[in-house]
Amino acid sequence: PWRDNVLIFTLDGGGDGICATVCIGNDGKFKRIAQTKTGNSIGNLYSRTTYLLGMKPWEHEWKVSGLAPYAPEEGTKKAYQVFKKFLTLPDDSLTFQNLTNVRSHDFYPLLRKRLEGIRFDMICGGVQRITEELITKWIKNAIKKTGNHKIVLGGGVFMNVKVNLAISKLKEVENMFVFPSCGDESLAIGAAYYVYKEKTQNKIPPLQEIYFGTEYSGEEIELSVSDEFEIEYHKDIEKVIGDLVADNEIVANFQGRMEWGARALGNRSILADPSDRDNIKKLNLMIKHRDWFMPYSPSILDIDADKYIENPKQIRAPYMIMAFDTKSKNIDDMIAAVHPYDLTARPQILEKEWNPRYYKIIERFRKRTGRGVILNTSFNLHGDPIVCSPQDAIYTFKKSDLKYLAMGNYLVIK
Repeated sequence: PWRDNVLIFTLDGGGDGICATVCIGNDGKFKRIAQTKTGNSIGNLYSRTTYLLGMKPWEHEWKVSGLAPYAPEEGTKKAYQVFKKFLTLPDDSLTFQNLTNVRSHDFYPLLRKRLEGIRFDMICGGVQRITEELITKWIKNAIKKTGNHKIVLGGGVFMNVKVNLAISKLKEVENMFVFPSCGDESLAIGAAYYVYKEKTQNKIPPLQEIYFGTEYSGEEIELSVSDEFEIEYHKDIEKVIGDLVADNEIVANFQGRMEWGARALGNRSILADPSDRDNIKKLNLMIKHRDWFMPYSPSILDIDADKYIENPKQIRAPYMIMAFDTKSKNIDDMIAAVHPYDLTARPQILEKEWNPRYYKIIERFRKRTGRGVILNTSFNLHGDPIVCSPQDAIYTFKKSDLKYLAMGNYLVIK
């Protein structure tokens, strides 16, 4: 979103021998001022901790960050003291250093030995704390060195929305942009941008909406629906969906082009009333089977964002890649779509021009309830990818206990 005097940070497990970089961006050109070798990787420290906890590394790190707030302070401190002895960032430095005698991808045996006897939630709290501490110090050091206060973040470690929340609170940060779904999948977009720039020399416009996937016709949708379901055509399907959710029904929504990346942003989503705590249990029983400690997230109309989240710097948050503290006055409006323990939220702040049909659904819900916020979770079975095609949608609908599926202008009913 910014062309000049911007600080660019990348941070991931590793690639090409490097796990972290700091660059200055001017007029679309980058000047690298620091880098960290893969052997000193925060991403590796976090992934090995994920594995230690019996979860899948490079996939379940979000569960570790989701569990971290439940840990008692004393236990978090105990685990944190262990993690402090793995990686550090010297004062004024932009390069992470390894305090052990093994490379970061080989941390697992040391972690298992040193963390023995420390409870699982405390381990989550400790690794989250050291990660936030090292990264915020890194960013403050770079701002101090360069004088640039607008930052751009990319790389899989920045999928950690609590890290991004901690960064957003730094007084040194004027504004920030986190690339959506910023793991390795984003390399495809970077490669396309690079080739486009090389071939045309045109300035690349800032990234906006990311509905880059396939769209299906009404005929294709009709052909995918079997006779076992009732199907209705509605010219104003958005009104129907908004009304169903306002009546506390749960609706799978399959519309337009699929979202690119890890987050469902309204077009391949399951929608519910976020004011009803029971909808967490209903969703888990119907389809999601999510771990008890993991939160759902809200989609909020941009006109109501200030009503629900603390965002004094007015950081744009359209991609569900940022977490925010919430406003206690209106928390009951979306209590089922915030973290159950610390009441933070990972919202999609929706702008009308980015997705008019989805915006219209929430507008209708708002007209009925007075609340411009809806619970939005990805349309998939637990462990499966987000649905892509009408056939995927019908298969998932069949396998779940969902009652309503909106596809294009059709409402499919069990």
